[in-house]
Amino acid sequence: MAAQEGQCPTCGNQITIPILDRYGRLIDPKTRQIIKQDPHPVHAYAAAGARAPQIRRSKEGKQLIVCPRCRANSPITANNCASCGMPFTMEGTTLETTGSNNGFCVASLVLGIIGMPAFYILIPAILAIIFGIVGLRQISNPDAPTRGGRGMAIAGIVCGTIAGLLWAAVWLH
Repeated sequence: MAAQEGQCPTCGNQITIPILDRYGRLIDPKTRQIIKQDPHPVHAYAAAGARAPQIRRSKEGKQLIVCPRCRANSPITANNCASCGMPFTMEGTTLETTGSNNGFCVASLVLGIIGMPAFYILIPAILAIIFGIVGLRQISNPDAPTRGGRGMAIAGIVCGTIAGLLWAAVWLH
């Protein structure tokens, strides 16, 4: 739909849909100039059609962005999906926002992996389980600054549990 007339999924105004070049920049089809991205969410996805994030109103009347990847709701001001991290704006694709995993989730996975070959030491397995549970609780909070890491926390809990069972099999038999 690039270079065609269309409706902005964010504000509803008629726009000429920008061209996305091979470097990921938006180009104005009329002037062939690079467009300075409007920081308001979803404008960059006007060319995505049905794959664009959708704007919906909650029961309380607040606008929310519905992620096209995971269908989770995020605040209208979000640059990324609060659940899966998909970028909604050009600002959401920066390095600072893409690495937004919860530290407890990362620590859980690392300790769980370490705990598997070192199962004879129970401490990494226990810490993997504890950090995984803490991380899952933190990312389930809607006001959490970082929402990523659910899979890492679950993997850390599983690895920690396996390491703990191996420890128990060796030391308690």
